[in-house]
Amino acid sequence: MKSADSRLLAVFACLLWSTAFLGVKTGLEFMTPFVFAGIRFSLAGILVGLISRRSGYWNQIRRHWRFILMVGVFQTFGLYAFFYSSLNIMRASTGAIINGLGPLVTALIAHFFLPGDRLSFRRLMSLVLGVLSVFLVTAAGKGSLPQGGDETWGILLMAGSLVVNGVAVVLVARSSDEVDPFILNSAQLTTGGLLLLLTGFVLEGVPRIVPPWYFYPALLWLAGVTSGGFSIWYYLLKIRKEAVSYITVWKFLIPVAGPLLTWVFIGNDKPSLLTFGGMFLTALAIMLFYSGKAEIPAVGKESA
Repeated sequence: MKSADSRLLAVFACLLWSTAFLGVKTGLEFMTPFVFAGIRFSLAGILVGLISRRSGYWNQIRRHWRFILMVGVFQTFGLYAFFYSSLNIMRASTGAIINGLGPLVTALIAHFFLPGDRLSFRRLMSLVLGVLSVFLVTAAGKGSLPQGGDETWGILLMAGSLVVNGVAVVLVARSSDEVDPFILNSAQLTTGGLLLLLTGFVLEGVPRIVPPWYFYPALLWLAGVTSGGFSIWYYLLKIRKEAVSYITVWKFLIPVAGPLLTWVFIGNDKPSLLTFGGMFLTALAIMLFYSGKAEIPAVGKESA
């Protein structure tokens, strides 16, 4: 029963994350990337703190503020600076497919910086499939934007977000600091969100146009996706003690469900045969990557 419950929770978290691409594209129609991301993640950090209700919150922040700041800079500020900038100039479906390669990029970085986390032949093959999927999605994106441009720069920015995420995972994995994962997540989301917000005010200016009413449900949904998805994931990993490979294999749902949702709800985001091919290869690469007993670090899984 425990395994069945864990699978359902893992699937639910991944489906939640799949909706984030649709929400982000909706919000970016009315607000600049950094300001929008800053508001979302600051709010999400507060929600995680309220949901988890951990004791000793401020005491742990005082003890581990350097570590929390480092994680916030990489895991939230750096990752989502690239992420939101990329979705601002590319289709949401493309972003969902490329973002699905995150575990593979993290594994490649961990191979060089984490002893004992070496790439096996199976993982190397999954990386090859991942690279092929990027080529297919890039080819599908040429001339696909409304103004007739291609998505190459957006794909490069999304790839940058995956690299920053991988660096964050390695930094956390190599750290000797011990901090409650829910407190760490709440504090680093809030810290990174505030940094994004301040950067947005400096680079993009203070928003002068009041968004329409349906912007606010999208914002609240994204904050809930972040806080809820992360809380479920940390619960499975830290409380239920589930193996990373056991629950993370369901990540293949994100590059499948994410594009499907955007194709249904965003009128100018339509698939092609190359897009379907890239989506299939990405999902296949993730499933191959997590087959067997090998695992990658548990922190920093979500980037949506």
